[in-house]
Amino acid sequence: MDMRLEKFEREIMEIFDKNFIERVKNLKKTGNIFNPLFYLVFTRLVELSALINDVVMPNESEIDEMFRTRKEFLQIDYKTISEILKRVWVFEIKRGEEYKFSQSVEDLMYIVHRMGSIQSKIDKVIKKNIKEWEKDEILELYFVLLKTLLELDEQINKEIEN
Repeated sequence: MDMRLEKFEREIMEIFDKNFIERVKNLKKTGNIFNPLFYLVFTRLVELSALINDVVMPNESEIDEMFRTRKEFLQIDYKTISEILKRVWVFEIKRGEEYKFSQSVEDLMYIVHRMGSIQSKIDKVIKKNIKEWEKDEILELYFVLLKTLLELDEQINKEIEN
């Protein structure tokens, strides 16, 4: 991998601070259904597919529109998740038994709250590293991004197992 892509990968990794990583670990340990790294991979796979299939052209205005569309349609709604968690909590009280994932609700809310910011930071790093606005260049950045997210998830899984 050339130096520019290595720099890009480092910039992506810097987005994920220690507190975020620890909370992801807590979610995984409690078996919480939400995997923030999978969510990031999934949303970026959708974008990659749009680029590969020429749904989005490799220019700044279309990339900006793609990011804006993701924010509107794929962004997790903090209020909706809060409402669901309240209802689950009420159900747990009535049932007299707690769901295992409830042990990580604070971590889940923290991560959900941070997802918009993380997505925006990733957007900025991608755009900052586009030099020629050519399809192959942008695709290469996306492949490195996805590789980095998958490696981070694998690293977290190994740390949990140990």
